[in-house]
Amino acid sequence: AIREILAYFGEEVERRRTERADDLISFLLDAEMDGGPLTEKHILGTCFLLLMAGIDTTWSSIGASLWHLAVTPEDRDRLVADPALLSTAVEEFLRAYAPVTMAREVVAETEVNGCPMHVGDRVLLNFPSGNRDPEKFDRPDEVVIDRERNRHFAFGLGIHRCVGSNLARMEMQVAIRTWLEHFPDFTLRDDVEVRWGGAQVRGPREVPVILDPA
Repeated sequence: AIREILAYFGEEVERRRTERADDLISFLLDAEMDGGPLTEKHILGTCFLLLMAGIDTTWSSIGASLWHLAVTPEDRDRLVADPALLSTAVEEFLRAYAPVTMAREVVAETEVNGCPMHVGDRVLLNFPSGNRDPEKFDRPDEVVIDRERNRHFAFGLGIHRCVGSNLARMEMQVAIRTWLEHFPDFTLRDDVEVRWGGAQVRGPREVPVILDPA
C-alpha cells in the first residue's frame, strides 16, 4: 500500500513539473532548502507524511469523541440541545483524548527526572499525559465540555505545531455536528469490546453503537 501511494504521488509530481497548479506539490517543486531545490525523496516524503498525518489523527479524534458521547449521555444531550457548545467541546475532546504522541531522538547526553538519556535513544513525548497535568488544568481527569480555559497541546507546540490543526478542528466539528443531527440518541453496545490503538496515534479502532435515528 505504501508503494502504491508513493507511486501515485510520483506521477503527480511528474505532472506538476510541466503543469504547475495552486497546490502543495507545485509549492514544493518551487521551494528551496540550503540554496537548492528539494530532492524527489523530500517531496514524496512530505506528501506521504501530510496524507497520513491528516487521516490517522482525525479519525482517531472523531472516534474518541463519539465514544465519549456514546458512554456519556449527559454530554451528548447537552450538545444536541446546544450546538453552539460544540467548538468548546471539541477542544476538550482534543485535550482529554489527545491522539498523538510525538517521537524524538536524543542528540546529547542528558538526564530527565533521574532518567539518563543517551545519544541515539528514542523517546516519546507524552502529549496526552501533559494534557492532564493537575498544575495546568482544573479537574484534569474529567471531560468538561464547557471548559473555559483550555490551553492543551494536542497539536504540539512551537515550530513543530501541527500545520493542519485548524483543518482538524473543522473536520471534527463537522463530523460530530452532522452525526448528532442524524443520530441524537445513541449508546455504546455492551457486548463488544472497544479496542484502542496505541503507539504514536491513539484512538478507538471501532465504536460499536446502537442507533436511534431522529
